[in-house]
Amino acid sequence: MSSDLSERSERLWVPVAAPGIWAVHFTLCYITAALWCGRFGPATGSSGLRVLVGAYTAVAMAGMIACFVHGLRRHGYHLPSRTHDDDTPEDRRHFLAFTTMLLAGLSLVATGFVALAAAVVGECS
Repeated sequence: MSSDLSERSERLWVPVAAPGIWAVHFTLCYITAALWCGRFGPATGSSGLRVLVGAYTAVAMAGMIACFVHGLRRHGYHLPSRTHDDDTPEDRRHFLAFTTMLLAGLSLVATGFVALAAAVVGECS
């Protein structure tokens, strides 16, 4: 009966939360840069754009780190020592937790590259 309860507590949206955060971060950075450089670029410098992208990045990375920690806690604070391909509630929980950790890590890297592009390009042309 306890395995049935743990099955009910699993949510399928948790593994895709970090890529969703990355997608929102990418969209916000893109729209902000387009508006800043297109409409507001001549009037203001690009230092405000860097601050906004930095703020977006800090919030997004905090959310992704929270997703990674959630996956790590659900997995049991250690990396897998074997595959999770059996049809048991425990293996499904470990699989979803490890998938959450991997997707959060990938999203952290992707968000870092978006922020790096904003930092390297710098000026609106």
